[in-house]
Amino acid sequence: MLWFSIADRLIRHRKQAWLLFIVISLISVAGYLPDRWRPGKPVSGQSAEETDDPRPAYRGWKSDFGIQRSDCIVVIEAKDILTPVHVAALRDLAAELDRLETIDSLFWMDSLPGLNVFGVTSQLVPPADASPERFLNARREVLNHPLLAGHWISPDATTAVMTLTFDWLEVTSDDDVSSKIRDTANTVFAEHPQSELRVRLTGDVPLFLAQDRSFKRNESKFRIIGYVLAILVAGILFRGIIPVFITAGAPGIGIFWTLGLLRLFDVELNPLTNVVLPVLLAMVGIADGVHLMVSIRQQRAAGVAQKEAVRRALRQVGSACGLTSITTSVGFCSLMLAHSEFVASFGRACAIGVLVMFVAVSSTIPLLCLTRLGRNIHRGYERDVVGMGLQRWSRSIDWIVLRKRPVSLTAIFVTLLLGATTLTLKPDTRISYSLPTTSEAYQALAHCDRMLGGIEYARIVYEWPEDCSNDSPAIIGAVADIEEVLRREELIGNPISIRSVLTLFPGDDADIASRLEFIELLPDNIRDVFHNAERRRGLVTMRIQDLGLAIYEPIFARIDQALKQLEEKHPGFVFELTGSPVNRGRTLYRIVIDLAVSLGTASLIILLIMTLAYRSLRLGLITVVPNLFPLAATGSLLVLIGRPLDIASVCAFTVCLGIAVDDTIHFLSRYRQLQAEGQDTIAAIRSGFFQVGAALIMTTIIMVVGFGAVLSSDLPSQRIFAAMACCTISSALIGDMIFLPAMLAWLMRR
Repeated sequence: MLWFSIADRLIRHRKQAWLLFIVISLISVAGYLPDRWRPGKPVSGQSAEETDDPRPAYRGWKSDFGIQRSDCIVVIEAKDILTPVHVAALRDLAAELDRLETIDSLFWMDSLPGLNVFGVTSQLVPPADASPERFLNARREVLNHPLLAGHWISPDATTAVMTLTFDWLEVTSDDDVSSKIRDTANTVFAEHPQSELRVRLTGDVPLFLAQDRSFKRNESKFRIIGYVLAILVAGILFRGIIPVFITAGAPGIGIFWTLGLLRLFDVELNPLTNVVLPVLLAMVGIADGVHLMVSIRQQRAAGVAQKEAVRRALRQVGSACGLTSITTSVGFCSLMLAHSEFVASFGRACAIGVLVMFVAVSSTIPLLCLTRLGRNIHRGYERDVVGMGLQRWSRSIDWIVLRKRPVSLTAIFVTLLLGATTLTLKPDTRISYSLPTTSEAYQALAHCDRMLGGIEYARIVYEWPEDCSNDSPAIIGAVADIEEVLRREELIGNPISIRSVLTLFPGDDADIASRLEFIELLPDNIRDVFHNAERRRGLVTMRIQDLGLAIYEPIFARIDQALKQLEEKHPGFVFELTGSPVNRGRTLYRIVIDLAVSLGTASLIILLIMTLAYRSLRLGLITVVPNLFPLAATGSLLVLIGRPLDIASVCAFTVCLGIAVDDTIHFLSRYRQLQAEGQDTIAAIRSGFFQVGAALIMTTIIMVVGFGAVLSSDLPSQRIFAAMACCTISSALIGDMIFLPAMLAWLMRR
């Protein structure tokens, strides 16, 4: 009854409604204004803290042991790197890169000096004019060097790397950290015509740029393609331009309002929110908008006057739209209980956005349909392709109702089977999941995985007690035990430690501790990395390939357990596994688990709300299968294509849940309205099938076509998101047009 009153007020007080519409739009516009035009907002770019870091998105995590962490990796390939011609070209390249103002530091195999009992000697690789015998000896020395082989040069000498860190105060554009480096390399190599060197860039900055450029390019490209295809399909289905314009315009206004209001009131928008929220709102808005538009056109085609048609449509469909918005919003509110603020802020923004979208759709479409624009909104309805098709397939609903029990049992069995398959999904993440496979950065990353064991380093930091001297053999014993732990893991590549460095000095290989006296002969940039006497800590590093969290998490867990045992074996010592891949894996694992748990919580909350809304526990339980079937089908799709459970897929699940619930509520709401009008269960199911089914089919076709365009994206994450959306939308139609009617007929006979 409350919604009936609201609908009547909207019709009677259109001027006030338009005024409120304009006020909300103006307030939303304020959220898009620059900070300096908004009162109470600090002007960005004024503080020294902000100017110290002009490109914060690129900056990588640094530690005391920063030699292994770089902003960019220059990957050089040839048949044989260790030839006089190639060494001369590489030395010229290193010199030219070092002259660039944007380069803060550069490290490659020539940066590591030779060592002996007298300290630092000359470079390991001789000058280009050295004799062949000297080059042959240097080749053996380099390829057996514990700090070079497998780190700065591949064991077969076909790949070498230079690691760069940038002076960010000198960086003014993306070209400074990408194309300028590549152009410099190509220019240098051109001056050495006999060389066969090839160069590619990877590392933090090139990977970030490859993802960012591809995302921005695809975002505009597929948004346009998707919208155009969706509008064309909607025009064919509606048989008119005006219904398409009104139905598509309302979600656009809702997205505009939501983003403006969120920015105005400083609701945090993280990258996840920026990507998923517009998609979620567009899908929810289109679904509700199509239902409302179909109802208005049905009333007008039946000869009902313009105002009364809008009023009846609002009464008939508006309550269902309101309930879908409430359930979806409450479901997203459950994400706010997550431990991760990243997930909580995403849930907060989505919960607000869904409610704002409801206000936009339920006001914009009726107001526009009450203008001259909507006078002939029903033209073409008699040629409605979907409605006519449903009438031809009228026997299908009779078949479903007649075989209600076997269809219902089949629905339950299939949902349980697909649900069990979905539960086999494991959390995982890889750098390559967010990269186009054709990009240079991705291909260079894959090449380094094969030739060098990866571009990222995991670290074991160890600290020794104060009663242990800095040159104590106990330190070497602890490091030896760490290396023994790492040697048990096949996917841990090329560990380096102070023991590796000390092997460069002469002595008994069985007694590395006897060489500790040579530590002071080491250059500072080597000694302080692996043996920092001032802080009483050391470091063991190992390369990690981009194989994914699911593969490395058990390995990291075994290493963690082994380190705890080493702490018992070496009293006073502290061991910790850390590093970018370790920390990123743990963080993303928590985020994925938070999202998954919150998704389950949202499902239970939605079930409770629907039970209370329809005042029937039985009816609430009936909705479980139609709502879970699309999610189970989509999860099984991920298992089938070998895709793990990462942030993108879990976020797609949240969107999928909103779609599934939306369709179910619209069918059930119409079913209960028809029952209230005196129809029995079977008659209400049949009438609801034809009255709501047309809108369900139309929204399914429109959204599948729109998302289908994204399946050709070169970003794996976008392709997966689109495939999941298409699968969920299609499965939701099966659940609500086949499973739901059958279960209603079977379980709601009385």
